[in-house]
Amino acid sequence: MTLELLAQESSGGSPLGIIILLLPIAAIVFLMVVPQRRQKAKQQELLNNLEVGDEVISIGGIHGVINHIEDDVVHLEVDDDVVMKFGLGAISRKAHEPDPNSPEARRSGGLLASLMGGGAQSASKESAEDGDGDAADGSDGDGSSSGKAD
Repeated sequence: MTLELLAQESSGGSPLGIIILLLPIAAIVFLMVVPQRRQKAKQQELLNNLEVGDEVISIGGIHGVINHIEDDVVHLEVDDDVVMKFGLGAISRKAHEPDPNSPEARRSGGLLASLMGGGAQSASKESAEDGDGDAADGSDGDGSSSGKAD
């Protein structure tokens, strides 16, 4: 008789077990949805603030200056007397903004980098300093190249 009672007690799941299983799933969904919403809001703000004369980059990588904005169409002047029409959603970012997909942005961004104290500041210090005191670009410091091969 005690075996039957033990079997009935062990087969019933506790609410704590269900919470333990659902908590990681909820955290994953939260970590996926929130950044997407933030990025979508940022993109919408960019599209709402576009003006004639802004230099932008399309999602295809085409650089141009906004010549005219219609409802959902943007006219980009990509060269002298060359105007291309794009859908408004094809504008990726303004040209003066850093590319969020660049290796520098990925290396310097994020919570872990800010906690570690690294990021773009330490990368810029490393590139500015050279071990032997010479300029990092191979010049002698007066603007001329020394001609040395590394």
